[in-house]
Amino acid sequence: MEGERKIYLEECEKLATPEEPKEQFDESERKFKEVQDVLKKAKAASAPGPNGIQYRVHKNCPKLTRRLWKLLTVVWRRKKMIDAWYKAEGCFISKEENSRKVEQFRTISLLNIEGKIFLAVLAKRTTRFLLSNKYRDISVQKGGMPEVSGCIEHTSVLTQILREAKEKKSDFAVL
Repeated sequence: MEGERKIYLEECEKLATPEEPKEQFDESERKFKEVQDVLKKAKAASAPGPNGIQYRVHKNCPKLTRRLWKLLTVVWRRKKMIDAWYKAEGCFISKEENSRKVEQFRTISLLNIEGKIFLAVLAKRTTRFLLSNKYRDISVQKGGMPEVSGCIEHTSVLTQILREAKEKKSDFAVL
């Protein structure tokens, strides 16, 4: 199927064609403030990626943050991410005490923070573009949207269903 990648699919009637955007995607170079905003939200002590650099370094070293911003600007201009930003270290975290089997662990992937900062700015711009052009219906699709409490709402619904099942002494199943 490798040769068929460039073959376009026919129009699908069920897929809506979006209107032309009223606001264009912000393709301008990264602003220093955007990098600072990402750093403010990041946890200083979060685990570092393969290069060992934590957010704490950039939070406490403004000159280094400015150098990072310049690097991100060059990467943005070249339109090619640095290869090391694609690589992650897998880390196993035990789910319970005295874990001995693989099933008793969960894995997390640790990425270099420079790439995470680059992608966080891109994600914020993408979110702004989607919302400003009403390409995303937040009444249906809430996950990952700023200032939209999707998970809390689902938790509330499940809590209510569980409470009612207890009161009525009825069965409760979660799939």
